[in-house]
Amino acid sequence: MDTLLATVIHDAKNGLATLGAWLEQARAQTPSPALEEACRQAQRINTQLVELLALHRGSEGTLRLAIADHDLADFVDDLKAEWLAPPQSTITVSWPADAGRIGAWAFDAYQVKLVLLDVLRNALRHARTTVALRLAVEPGGGIRFTVQDDGPGFPVAHSATMHDQGSGLGLSFARLIAREHRTPNGKHGDIEMKNAPQGGALFSLILP
Repeated sequence: MDTLLATVIHDAKNGLATLGAWLEQARAQTPSPALEEACRQAQRINTQLVELLALHRGSEGTLRLAIADHDLADFVDDLKAEWLAPPQSTITVSWPADAGRIGAWAFDAYQVKLVLLDVLRNALRHARTTVALRLAVEPGGGIRFTVQDDGPGFPVAHSATMHDQGSGLGLSFARLIAREHRTPNGKHGDIEMKNAPQGGALFSLILP
């Protein structure tokens, strides 16, 4: 991606942010399924533009994460507040109730939020009845965010698509953000995808 294209994407992202703000205001004043869907699509497109810019900066070696300590209970609350389910969706989304038990963790809240919202949207498209987000501390150190759905799971031959309609954009972005989280001794984050023994897909974002 050249500099001109990156600039165009950046400008489009800013314009979309303004449009999204107007849509949110209209939705708050006059709720409707059409406005709900418009807000959801604006959020999705904005995420894709941010992902493209991040991948460009990652390839140029100029991506810088804003890593700081964040209370995980507050982070989950923020994630829930930004989550927009499709109108008329019958899928139940469950959120971790014990995030406060873990306390605080150091990570880039904005980028991690984008990854998780993208994964949740993808899981929702394939779930039959439920999607769940869970948090756990890794035995060897680190934290694991896991999104599980009760859909058909990842096709073995196509597990790398992360249900993202074959573009690979969301998967590449998730892996980039995970691996840009590094400890001073060089340990970095990663992603993990597999099928649950009882069925459904499991996507994990592991941060050091």
